[in-house]
Amino acid sequence: MSMTCEISRHATTACLIIKGNVYESDAKILKQKFLSLPLGQIKEVVIDLGEVKYFGSSAIGKLLLFYKNLAAHNGVLRVTRTPDFMAQLFSDLRLDSLFEINRA
Repeated sequence: MSMTCEISRHATTACLIIKGNVYESDAKILKQKFLSLPLGQIKEVVIDLGEVKYFGSSAIGKLLLFYKNLAAHNGVLRVTRTPDFMAQLFSDLRLDSLFEINRA
């Protein structure tokens, strides 16, 4: 299943709902989606991974980029509905020390 990413915005919060498999080529699309957000106006980005089956290493790298750029603008990143296998990987990589990760 190919990746889709929908963005919605409510006041100072942006939500990215990601569905499908996130392969290396899809990570570039995620980066473009994130960079399209007006970071000066956004205080929180919520990434919903509830319907993601695969999340490649490049996509993990983009999460770190999102976190870094958002933190530079005093914003926070929160990952929600994270499948157990991904939550465990994020924990092993200690990403949970950088941003909030909620399991599905």
